[in-house]
Amino acid sequence: MAAHRTTPLTLLTGLSTTLREPVLATMVDATTVAVVVEQDELRQRGVLTWRVFDQGGPIDAGEFTVDDDCGACQLIESLLPLLETLTARGHWRHVVLAAPPAMEARSLASALVVTMPEVRVDTVTCVIDAVLLVEQLSGDELLDERGLALGLPDRRNVAELTARQIEYADVCVLANAHRSKAPERLHHLLRHLNPRTTVVTADPAGVPTEPVAQLGRFDFEAAEAWAGELASASRLQPSGDGVATVLWRSSRPLHPARLNEALEDIVDGVVRSRGIVWLANRPTQRVRWESAGYSASLGTLGEWADTEHLAECTVVATGVGLDPARLQAVLDACLLTESELASLDWQALDDPFAGVL
Repeated sequence: MAAHRTTPLTLLTGLSTTLREPVLATMVDATTVAVVVEQDELRQRGVLTWRVFDQGGPIDAGEFTVDDDCGACQLIESLLPLLETLTARGHWRHVVLAAPPAMEARSLASALVVTMPEVRVDTVTCVIDAVLLVEQLSGDELLDERGLALGLPDRRNVAELTARQIEYADVCVLANAHRSKAPERLHHLLRHLNPRTTVVTADPAGVPTEPVAQLGRFDFEAAEAWAGELASASRLQPSGDGVATVLWRSSRPLHPARLNEALEDIVDGVVRSRGIVWLANRPTQRVRWESAGYSASLGTLGEWADTEHLAECTVVATGVGLDPARLQAVLDACLLTESELASLDWQALDDPFAGVL
């Protein structure tokens, strides 16, 4: 009985469609078909446009309608039948899917792995602007403010999207590296955010200096583990060129009001942090901590009783020019003091996070 044939797929992500074009061109050979989804008309017309081409030229084009609901969800639902049709033709041995700029690879790759056995995600490649990388990771600008939100409910910021695209990539293509004042620092930063990734520099024309597709690099379990793992010592990488990653732990709970007041100080100099924290007024609840740029968010992760771990705080933070001792001191100052541990009515504390937890 013949084995079921699967078509390898390279997933291309990145905020700049201009910088992605020369990278995409290197991926399309005589055996490849490319699907490019663009969001230029999403805000005005509520559609994502798509085009299909191979080395011989254009093949097809169309659009997906997106209403005010989850744009990413609707894209996946509409995209899968198109990919099924292309792979069923059997004309090509490789597919490149160029996602919209604001799309995260994780949701697309997960959908492909779960629902399309005829496709094998082969490599996830992310194109990054070396000139803007630190700025994009450090700010608080919303995607909606740049006209890049995937629908009205999309309240992500540019830093969050950039970090998540990097964290899921097998290959990061560093475009405009020749215009960067500190390219080695950017290499260090990318490795801190994702030690799984291979950093490939593009030449001045934007063409990668090494292959970035059909590498067989994608490992779904490893990618999901890294994207889902909130904080652990495995995230620590050697500091260098001003890039550092800090692991902060405490067996004491955080005072919610002091944590809320210190949010700006905590994210100062931090481009990305993730972890699990213990709030004194929520003694049984595991709380997710996440920050990207100047934006921090908290969410619920269930009860401590449902895990094998005792309640604790664990946060991993990466920054450029980050002062580890200062960050440790800021976080330590948010903890309950020894006297508060002994005498305070924890659950009676004001809850500044009541609206989000």
